[in-house]
Amino acid sequence: MILWVGDKDLSKTNVRFALTKANSHDVFKGIPFGNDPRGRTITVPLIQHNVLMGSQPGQGKTAAVRALACGAVLDPTAELWIHELKGTGDLDPLEINCHRFISGIEDPAIGYAADSLTLLRKEVMRRAAALKALPADLCPDKRVTRAIADKRALGLHPLVAIFDECQNLFAHPEYGKQAGDDAEFIIKLGRALGVVLILATQRPDKASLPTGVSANVSIRFCLRVGGQVENDMILGTSAYQNGIRATTFVPEADAGIGYLVGATPMPKVVRTAYLDTLATKRISDRAHALRQAAGTLSGHALGETPAPTAPAHDLLADILAVVAPSEAKVWNEVVVARLAELRPEVYGPWMELEADARAAQLTTALKPYSVRTGQVWGTPESGGKGANRRGITRDDITTAITERDGKRGSGTAS
Repeated sequence: MILWVGDKDLSKTNVRFALTKANSHDVFKGIPFGNDPRGRTITVPLIQHNVLMGSQPGQGKTAAVRALACGAVLDPTAELWIHELKGTGDLDPLEINCHRFISGIEDPAIGYAADSLTLLRKEVMRRAAALKALPADLCPDKRVTRAIADKRALGLHPLVAIFDECQNLFAHPEYGKQAGDDAEFIIKLGRALGVVLILATQRPDKASLPTGVSANVSIRFCLRVGGQVENDMILGTSAYQNGIRATTFVPEADAGIGYLVGATPMPKVVRTAYLDTLATKRISDRAHALRQAAGTLSGHALGETPAPTAPAHDLLADILAVVAPSEAKVWNEVVVARLAELRPEVYGPWMELEADARAAQLTTALKPYSVRTGQVWGTPESGGKGANRRGITRDDITTAITERDGKRGSGTAS
């Protein structure tokens, strides 16, 4: 029996990222991710694995993603594809090192992320053929090793693809199904070929996290979630029943703390290392110089694969265009119908969803602007009884536009 008694609250412990001052790193050695309650460094293996993270909003999920990304970027042989699908810029400092990069929640950004999965699927197939052709003495186990990855001409170097807020991709009415199929294919076959998927979501359910994806990842990290279903979607079937319960973490107070499964012999509670934007930028700048010297910058980092331009439409302005000043509160489903009539090429696909899904789509689209939807009283435009349904408050839209435009004018945000 080993007895250990802790006298320091893990939630009040600052965990320093072990690679903060490292000149470089080897992803084949795993990435230092955080500390366990005893203060021991916990390393997450990447090669031959895929990673799934989940939590409620504001619990430190993106910060956990950033730690893995900063470890990967310090390996000049590792190719980075980053897709931050909420458009808040949390991973922007790493853009200068990425072969592919996008930050956004609008359809062009989601389409770009879907294209990445299509390309990754093709890359997995190419790598499988390349690995098969290697002599048995160089590749006896038919999997990518450090020695094989260093032979750049083979194109079998590590490839780490990150999809933060992946629910916005997998639940998309146009791109979601194919993206889920591609992700499952990559997860099942890519791990032996040096291809690593890191997926993070704040909405772990069947619609936004395909079963084939959640069932096949080998490493899982779950911060605070609200219930058993969400817990087991991230940590695996029966995790809750077996006592591995991320529902026990305290909202906000335990931000950054989660259950890590698959990286160590037994599930562990881990507090992730925290890197703010400036610390991330310093690591990224150092990695950029390293990659320039090694000649491994490619794609987006060299301007060869530009991200899609921002959409010409303005969601907030479009809502004001279809909601009259006399309408203080309007149901989401009514707003969506009017938007689809205003710009059918942009909002038309939303109308193909069920009524509840249409309402949820607008709620998700408004999140980057900090506009919340809630229960509002209204009546169907075609007549009938009134009811409480999810909707928007027009004043919230005008306030969001004022705040956004004010930031643009001061140069603090765009």
